[in-house]
Amino acid sequence: MLENNFFKPDILSKREELFVSVINSKVIKMVRYGLEPKEKFSEQYNISNEKKAFSLCEGALLIEFDNGISLAFNSDEEICSIISWAEQYGGKHSNNMLKNEDELFPINANDPNYSTKYFSDIINQKLVRYEIIKQEPFSPTYFALPREVGLQLIFSGGYNIMLSHQLTKLVSDNFTILEIQDINQDIYQTLYKMSCFW
Repeated sequence: MLENNFFKPDILSKREELFVSVINSKVIKMVRYGLEPKEKFSEQYNISNEKKAFSLCEGALLIEFDNGISLAFNSDEEICSIISWAEQYGGKHSNNMLKNEDELFPINANDPNYSTKYFSDIINQKLVRYEIIKQEPFSPTYFALPREVGLQLIFSGGYNIMLSHQLTKLVSDNFTILEIQDINQDIYQTLYKMSCFW
C-alpha cells in the first residue's frame, strides 16, 4: 500500500516501489511542465529547433500510465540527483499536482511543434525496465551526496530514454529528458548502474 510520503519528492532509490508498480503498464501521457511558455524556448535557450522544447526546457516531467498511476520527476541540484514522487496512485492524488499549478506551462510529448516524433512514439508503449544511474564523485564534497543522476527508462518498441541531471551539454539546466545519443559522451566513464553495486 502506498504511504503518504510517496507523494513527496525523494531520490530514485527510495522510490523504486513506484517504478516497479508501473512495469508492463502503457504510457498514456507524458507532459513537461515548463517554467516558461514553450513559444519562448528558442529565444531563451538560443536553440533554433523548437522540437527540443519538451526534452530540454526547464521544469518537471509527468508520466501517466494506463493502470491509473502518475509519476513525476525533476532534479535537485543540492543533492546532485533526480527526484521522483507519485502524483496519482490508487485513486489518491498529491495535494500539489503539477497540472493545477497556474505558473507552469505544459508541453505534451506528442506536441507536433515542440516535441520530437521519438518522444511522441513512446505514448502507448509499455515500460519494460528501468535502471538507476549513479555518477562517481568529482570531489570529497560530492562523495556524501546520492549522485543518482539518471533514470534510464526502457520501453517496448525499442524506445530508450534517460531522465538526466546534468548529463548533456545541450543546455545548462539540471533536468533534461534525453535520447541516449544526447548524453555527453565525456562523462560515460563516470557513470554506473546501481544494480551492479547494490
